[in-house]
Amino acid sequence: MAKAKAKPPLLEWLASAIGLLLTLGVMAAIARDAFNGSAELAPDIDVVARAPEQLGGRWLVRFEAHNRAPTTAAQVQIEGTLPGGETSVATIDYIPGRSTRGGGLVFSQRPDGVRLRPLGYQDP
Repeated sequence: MAKAKAKPPLLEWLASAIGLLLTLGVMAAIARDAFNGSAELAPDIDVVARAPEQLGGRWLVRFEAHNRAPTTAAQVQIEGTLPGGETSVATIDYIPGRSTRGGGLVFSQRPDGVRLRPLGYQDP
């Protein structure tokens, strides 16, 4: 006697369809990023300072560096300059495209009027 072939259950079909949709979505996102020319754009980094904090006899200025471009920046150097000429530099290892990373700069005097700017980066 031959056994009848069992049909796959509906849940198996649903799981397969969801897996296919997820796979196609990831492939479409990768293709979009590969072919939209964003690899030639330079990182666009803005630096925003937070309120200064006193640490013993020193002052800490925390900051956030926003990369608005879709490209990644590595070894990003952030410089803070006070009106009196004192400077402090921090390096952020990696800022992916369209993301934010934070850090801090230390000064010996109160950092009123601190000016922050990115100095440079490397391509990863």
